[in-house]
Amino acid sequence: MLISELLGALSKTFPLSSAGYEKDAVGLQIGYDNGVKLTKALIAYEVTDEVATEAIDIGANLIIAYHPLIFPSVSAITDTTRTGALTRLLIKKNIALYVLHTAFDAHSELGTSALMASALGLVNCKALAPLDSRLEKIIVFVPTADAAKVQEAMWAAGAGHIGNYDEASFSVEGTGTFRGNEKANPAIGAKLVRENVAESRIEMIVEKWTSAAVIRAMMQAHPYEEVAYDRYPLSNEHPTYGMGTIGELPNEMSVKNFLDLTASTFTTPVLRYNEVSRALISRIALVGGAGMDYYSAALRAGADAFITSDIRYHDFYKAKHDGLLLVDAGHAETERFVRRGMYNAVNGVYKSVDLHREIGDSFVVESRTEPNAVQYYLYDRKPENL
Repeated sequence: MLISELLGALSKTFPLSSAGYEKDAVGLQIGYDNGVKLTKALIAYEVTDEVATEAIDIGANLIIAYHPLIFPSVSAITDTTRTGALTRLLIKKNIALYVLHTAFDAHSELGTSALMASALGLVNCKALAPLDSRLEKIIVFVPTADAAKVQEAMWAAGAGHIGNYDEASFSVEGTGTFRGNEKANPAIGAKLVRENVAESRIEMIVEKWTSAAVIRAMMQAHPYEEVAYDRYPLSNEHPTYGMGTIGELPNEMSVKNFLDLTASTFTTPVLRYNEVSRALISRIALVGGAGMDYYSAALRAGADAFITSDIRYHDFYKAKHDGLLLVDAGHAETERFVRRGMYNAVNGVYKSVDLHREIGDSFVVESRTEPNAVQYYLYDRKPENL
């Protein structure tokens, strides 16, 4: 299998244009664009010296990481910076780097916050902040006799998916008129003659990242030399992609028990939180990593508690005033399930692409390294001499 084949298939599950943060650095950051055979892919939380060494040791020529190495940009690649030194090492060792980050976050069933919710045992989960402007509508006018053929081609290319339904479309019949000039090669009628044809207007929802493929398929299936179609951007929320998760505990908990559950689930040695007047916690909002941009979404969703990280001091006062339990459970800690989640997703994609994969082959490997830039010092206060 080529590296480009694996990454192309992976982008269908985690399309880069679905990334929750438009300025994020996702996709191929270092290495091979096409034509290079995959030896092994190492799945890692982020690139560190230890992760790079591990990739070299196992003979991997691809690292699929969650956090970007190059972000937001670099003016020079030298060994005077961590980014420069690691970039030079990967290039020297011919190791490509592909980053998922918010493209992984945004998947409401497989992504970071969904993994957090599953670990906490939440039920009735949905996206906290569904992404909008990721959908388009394609409308095409086709002779009614050929409508079914064009519909099938568009569906096969990825159009017509709405939530748990596929092959969704709307059509209405009417009359199309046209006249070809002397250079035309009409499939129906003759040059310089106005034609009136029974046509169907077919409408389908399409994800932006599949629009080009759907239009190509539509063109190939369409009988006309010149195809009349419209392409409209939509502001609808996407049913599958969104940032964060909102869900419910199976049973209400006291604040203390909920903090105990949070600390044990994310293995966070110290939680930062605010005082809150409510006695019981039930509805939980989650955003892995630095998620305070979605604080307002948590309030609108009626959350009793919001778990995220990298929270500023005065935000805790704000949460106290709003009656929301705000919990900082640590950046890497809230993302501690990402590496395994990415491994499962990438391995599933690999198996679906390489149907002849031999049992026992390990082309996708989960990194052993669990990086965390933040260390905790727990002060063990001794009682004074009695």
